[in-house]
Amino acid sequence: MTEPDLFKASSLLKDSPEWVLFTHQKADGDTMGSASALFEAGMLAGRRISWFTPTPLPSGYRFLAHVEECQICEGAFPFKEGPLYVFLDCANETRSVKGFETREPGARFLNIDHHEDNTCFATLNCVDPSSSSTSELMFRILQAGGWELSKAAAESLYTGIWTDSGGFSFSNTSARTHRLAADLMELGAEPAWLDDLINQNRTPEGMALWGRAMSRIRLFGPRDCGSERGIFALAWLSQEDFAATGAEAGDTEGLPSSLMRLKGVRLAAFLTEQESGEVRISFRSRERIFGAADVARELGGGGHPRAAGATHPGPLDASLMDIPRLLEKRYAEWSAAH
Repeated sequence: MTEPDLFKASSLLKDSPEWVLFTHQKADGDTMGSASALFEAGMLAGRRISWFTPTPLPSGYRFLAHVEECQICEGAFPFKEGPLYVFLDCANETRSVKGFETREPGARFLNIDHHEDNTCFATLNCVDPSSSSTSELMFRILQAGGWELSKAAAESLYTGIWTDSGGFSFSNTSARTHRLAADLMELGAEPAWLDDLINQNRTPEGMALWGRAMSRIRLFGPRDCGSERGIFALAWLSQEDFAATGAEAGDTEGLPSSLMRLKGVRLAAFLTEQESGEVRISFRSRERIFGAADVARELGGGGHPRAAGATHPGPLDASLMDIPRLLEKRYAEWSAAH
């Protein structure tokens, strides 16, 4: 992503007096951090701004600026000529609100994202897979355009970068990521304080849910790469678990990645039964094995090379059989080629 590309995105924002921001379903710290920061920068520049999301925002990021102004849009959104519609951290138009297919011909769209499988569906696509997060890319866009950035915007961007880089520990973390984090600290972001806000937000209900998931961890597959019990990890939650604990969907954030702390595990799958009966699967992987996105794409999903997701038609019992078979089959193919 070159400086002129960043400037084009910034110029489109500057040329548009009204913005409508969209975050993706089951929002995370990155999509919310980038939206919060852009909302704050736009407000300081006198823009008219609204923010929509298709599913409720997780409570853990309520400290971000302007989150209380985000509206849930469950039906089709009327995309009309006039405002600039900005999709944030959405690999495709279906990840956010409905209605894109019925948009008016003159509607304008800006797509800001860092997923390598982004479909580039907008009028202007600012997509950079080399960025650790959409928040990192957003910061570069705002810097390129010389936008005024407040402490609140810096906190939002830092939160987005921190969460999508795994606290600067994932392989998507670059030297540039650290330099930009330092710039955000210069603007007022306080790492220790933000770490408290990001990580010290669990509820007793959420912890009870984690306990149920952890009690079901299953290790399987070959014992390569120093693994003693298998390189694959799997855990799951049912709708009954949510009802029994009183936890919310947002309480699962961080669970898939926690499986990667197990000794010798190179790829983890975390299954969550949905109200519809479908099963949402989050994949995480490390180096020296095929990527999480490779597996997710076989199920019609996608995401980052080492963090991806997909949906299995269910029921949960079938998913618990099909996913291990898929991983072991995929490993046999991968090992034969390597």
